[in-house]
Amino acid sequence: MPELDTGRLDRDGVQDRSAGRLARAIGILRERGPLEPFRLVRRHGLAASAGFVTRNVRHLVADRLARNWDRDHGVDTAGSIQLAGLNVVGTNRDQGNECLCTSPRTFDFIMRSLAADLGDRTFIDIGAGKSRTLLLASRYPFAKIVGVEFAHELVEIAKRNITAFHDPGQKCRDIEVVEADAAAYKFPPTPLVVYFYNPFSKRVFDIVISNLVASLRENGRACHVVYGSSSHAAIDWAKPAILASNAFEQLPTPPMPGFLDAVRRIDYAVFRYRPDGGEDRPAA
Repeated sequence: MPELDTGRLDRDGVQDRSAGRLARAIGILRERGPLEPFRLVRRHGLAASAGFVTRNVRHLVADRLARNWDRDHGVDTAGSIQLAGLNVVGTNRDQGNECLCTSPRTFDFIMRSLAADLGDRTFIDIGAGKSRTLLLASRYPFAKIVGVEFAHELVEIAKRNITAFHDPGQKCRDIEVVEADAAAYKFPPTPLVVYFYNPFSKRVFDIVISNLVASLRENGRACHVVYGSSSHAAIDWAKPAILASNAFEQLPTPPMPGFLDAVRRIDYAVFRYRPDGGEDRPAA
């Protein structure tokens, strides 16, 4: 059953699938009549129809909570932003996925799996979008925070958000957004936490991981990789791809709860760099 996903342009002129979702649903009922839900049940079955309603209600709730978070912090990070029509760097536009921000509760849950001492770490969000994850990371004592984003419009929004963000619990204010294709990005020679929220296809991901491993082996240092995705297909290829580099071991992590502020429940995995190779280490 199709989602209510036509979207509309947000205040920055980027297509947002989340914007106006409820209004579109009401518009469909007005156009097709109050019996349309019963026709959908007859056409798709009760289970599929219930799943459709549940997904959209959850999306509406999470989107509202995301926009409340934005309002409270003076920023604009919410929405499901489409890449169509955006100006991007490099040749990998068709390999990118929609920009969907990580929820605060999801991010805080993932952070519990990382080392307690982050003071020397650079946090890097590959596919930073409108900067939500960068701002969430700034509430932790990282040495520096970097977002890598290939869409010019999203880079500009992210920069404005970083300047406008207000949170009394912010611990890191050294935040930078790099406008670049992730496949061409050069990792800094500092200890790292590298974060992916299903930003692009496996083809680009393999290049980025290869570049990261080459950087770590050239300049040995601590590194954790976090991969999160609401798509089972993505997490199922991302984990083997990271382990296939023979440079990381997967750490045991608890399953992700279904937080209300997340549009979908995220599957995630955390990996630690091992200079001696991670191929013989048991995965979680």
